[in-house]
Amino acid sequence: MRSLTKRASIGLLVFSLALGFALSPAMAKDKARIRDLTLIVDREGVRVSFFVEHCFSPKIEKTIQSGVPVSVFFFLRLSRTRALWRDKRLADLMLTRRIRYDNLKKVYEVFLQETGPPSVFEDFLKATESLARLENVTLIPREPLTEEATYYASVKAEVEPVSLPFRLDSLLFFVPSGKRQTDWFVQKFRVGSFVLPNKEEAR
Repeated sequence: MRSLTKRASIGLLVFSLALGFALSPAMAKDKARIRDLTLIVDREGVRVSFFVEHCFSPKIEKTIQSGVPVSVFFFLRLSRTRALWRDKRLADLMLTRRIRYDNLKKVYEVFLQETGPPSVFEDFLKATESLARLENVTLIPREPLTEEATYYASVKAEVEPVSLPFRLDSLLFFVPSGKRQTDWFVQKFRVGSFVLPNKEEAR
């Protein structure tokens, strides 16, 4: 009896591992990631732009369509490298955006932290694209930067449904939620000339 139980446990473990390996390529293909990161260094300061590819999973898209608000958090950092000391953090920002589907008006409202009233879209794809793109956000003024130092900008994005009151959350128990995030993407640069990384780095 113990032998049969042991064989069944081993068989279940092998099946689970095989299933994990089979799903991993598909999961990696649809993984949220930072794309088209651009840094502009001018007299005003350091500005960053990028796009989050595969920002919304099918579960999160269903959550949006159900009328539950979904937030996108952008984390932006700027640091200076130092040889003998720990790198110095010069800027640490978090920007929040939110999308909500109005079931009565049949429109999507996109709320941007850096602007006032929401942008309204009738098309779901256009609404989510505007939410996943960050353009010309100032990380730091130009004054503290020097041409001798090497700097790097780190960016990351997280997507999460807005927490609902307990009663409303229990009524919408059938709505899939899910949380999604990218890895940190790092780009090194010098004032006047960029030093680009060969691949994505986690720091």
